[in-house]
Amino acid sequence: MRVPRTWRLPWARMVVQTVVGEDLLMFYNMHDTVFAGPRVGTTYDMSEACRRCGAGARQTSAMVVDGEYLHILEGRRVAATCYNDILVDEAMARTLAESGATGFSFRSVFAAFEKRGHFQLPWRQLCATHILPPMSPRTTGLEPYKPCPCGRSSFTTRPEIPTRIVYRASDVVDIRDVNVTWEWLGHVDFNGDVSDSVLPYPAFLITPKVWGIFRDAGVTGFDWFPIRVVDE
Repeated sequence: MRVPRTWRLPWARMVVQTVVGEDLLMFYNMHDTVFAGPRVGTTYDMSEACRRCGAGARQTSAMVVDGEYLHILEGRRVAATCYNDILVDEAMARTLAESGATGFSFRSVFAAFEKRGHFQLPWRQLCATHILPPMSPRTTGLEPYKPCPCGRSSFTTRPEIPTRIVYRASDVVDIRDVNVTWEWLGHVDFNGDVSDSVLPYPAFLITPKVWGIFRDAGVTGFDWFPIRVVDE
C-alpha cells in the first residue's frame, strides 16, 4: 500500500524513513475534540496507575461525553475526545470488526446532559488492547515537560528538536493492528480525585490496514505520520 510521503504534524514536518518490518502509522487528533472522560463521568480503575500523575489509569465504564459537544460528531465517521480517545460511528465499528484487524475492542458511548441524564449514542469507543513497549532511546523531540518518577507521563514535543518516533524491531514483532504507546502524553493535573483531574493519555499507533479502512471511508480530521522501526 502506498503511504503519503509527508504529513502535517502538530509540531514539525517529518520525512518518511525506511523502516524494518511492519510499517506503523500514528494518528494524532489536531482538530475539534469532544469534551469527555473523567470530568464528565467516565470511570477508571486507578489501582495500578501512578499515584502522582495517573498514567496507567484503566477505564472501567462506557465513554461519557458532554452533551454540549455533540455537534462535533455531526457528519463525521471518526472523532476524538480531548483525551485522544477514538470514537467511531456504528457503521465504522462494523467495518472494523469484520475486517479481521486485531488489537481492539469497543465500548458504548453516552452523552451526559445536566438536567436530562445520560443517553446512549450510535457511536462506539475504539479501545486498544495492546500496549507497546517503551520507545527506543533513538526517539527525539518527545520529552516529559513535567517529569514523574514513573517515567510514563506528560510527554510533549519540543519544536526546536525534530520529532522522530522510533521503535526497536524486536519490540514490534508482536504488533497488533491497533496499539497504544507505553508513554502517556499531554497535560497532567492529578490530585488523587479522578473526577476533578486532568489525566495524561497514551497515543494510538495503527498499521496500514486500519489506516486504509479510515482512508477508504473518507475519514478526515486527523494527521498521520510514520513511525521508524530500527534493528538494535
